[in-house]
Amino acid sequence: MRWVAGSKYARTATGDLRPAYNDETLAAAIRGGVSPNGKMLDYVMPRYPLSDRDMGIMIFYLRNLSVNPSPGATDTTIALATIITDDVSQADRETMIGPLKAMVNASKIGRSSKMARRSLSSDPDSLMNKGYVTLSMAHWELKGPREGWGSQLEAYYNNGPVFAVVGGGSNGDWNPIHKFCEENRIPCILPLTDLPAISTTDWYTLYFSKGLYQEGEAAAKFLNGSAYITQDTPVIQVYRNSEKGLAMAKGFEESWVGGNRKMPETRMLTAEETITDGFWKQFASLHRESVILLWLGPKDLSSIAALAETPDKPKMIFLSSSLLGKEMYDLPEKIRKIVYITYPYRLPEDFGRYQPSLAGLQKSTEFPADYSAIQSKTSFNVMIITKSIFMLKGFFNRDRFLEVVDMMQDETMVPLYPRLSFGPGQRYISKGCYIVQLTDGPAPKIIGVSDWVIP
Repeated sequence: MRWVAGSKYARTATGDLRPAYNDETLAAAIRGGVSPNGKMLDYVMPRYPLSDRDMGIMIFYLRNLSVNPSPGATDTTIALATIITDDVSQADRETMIGPLKAMVNASKIGRSSKMARRSLSSDPDSLMNKGYVTLSMAHWELKGPREGWGSQLEAYYNNGPVFAVVGGGSNGDWNPIHKFCEENRIPCILPLTDLPAISTTDWYTLYFSKGLYQEGEAAAKFLNGSAYITQDTPVIQVYRNSEKGLAMAKGFEESWVGGNRKMPETRMLTAEETITDGFWKQFASLHRESVILLWLGPKDLSSIAALAETPDKPKMIFLSSSLLGKEMYDLPEKIRKIVYITYPYRLPEDFGRYQPSLAGLQKSTEFPADYSAIQSKTSFNVMIITKSIFMLKGFFNRDRFLEVVDMMQDETMVPLYPRLSFGPGQRYISKGCYIVQLTDGPAPKIIGVSDWVIP
């Protein structure tokens, strides 16, 4: 329908005039399919039996969608930013930024082609043409302790407002950036972080997952359904007093208690403590027949084989693939049978069949040929951003942008994840984790010992 600006009437697709909607007639149309002039809308128009409260919320939302573009946007341009903290390596930084540069360059080509089509179009201002827009990308680097990130972000934003923050990443806690985006109502789409904000109410940041917290959740869910342990089996968590260790432990504890279990014992290592063979043997003697959750990195696990050499060896040992990285494959063979690993990605045995989709992206946008998790995530982000901006059809409103992203179809053809699930209010689009083990031999492979565990 076309709206007549400043009029009490609007013209329908058939040319008939009807009164403009008010709160009451809009509610009648949504609930019963009745237009303001009393006519029934076409049967393909869905009817929604919303409560008065929900109807009020929706009408308030619609009334507050400005006809003017949000900050950082004009009718033909959108300014974006990507945020990267100074703890990200130069190699990872380049991998994060490369696909975003390709997206910006492609937008300029697309906009230029659109302008050429205008002279051939019977309606140069059609919604299809409005989908083409020129993008720009600012690189906001955050330096030093996270306590100073807020002021740095304010300075960047005051120097040039952006419509949305896309991609980027940090090896530390994303919460300060999350808070900035929430307070300024700036969409932040799929940053690369293992330490996202965990919230059920915030709106403006969309994450790939809950990161390390989610791996802890998955371990708890798996153990709660395991036939190998009883209600009385002791469970002990060991971790460093660090952001990553605390995130894993918190994810496990909050899901474990929900399974009607008593709280696990904890052993928080100080910065001064070193872990030796003797440490593990003594630990095993104090915690016989236990399940041990070792939320530690490769350096702390270098002598873990000692746990297999004691008669008091644990029933099960849990590790995190995100904390171990590639060193996961270096675990001693003698201990692999009792080691279970949280693995938040598609199983390697299934990865090959989905590589062609990544290869197509590489060919079309000149991405580096070598595969990495960072590249896969950023490439997917580019697809989401490009598609969502085009679907806005020139109505560049931030909340509408987030709504369009939320309405995207679930993705099952992404190389890195078995499924990315979108939906209104869902801020974490990968919602599960596998539990895996390593095979024997000098070149171990990952094998799944669970289905996709959704906490």
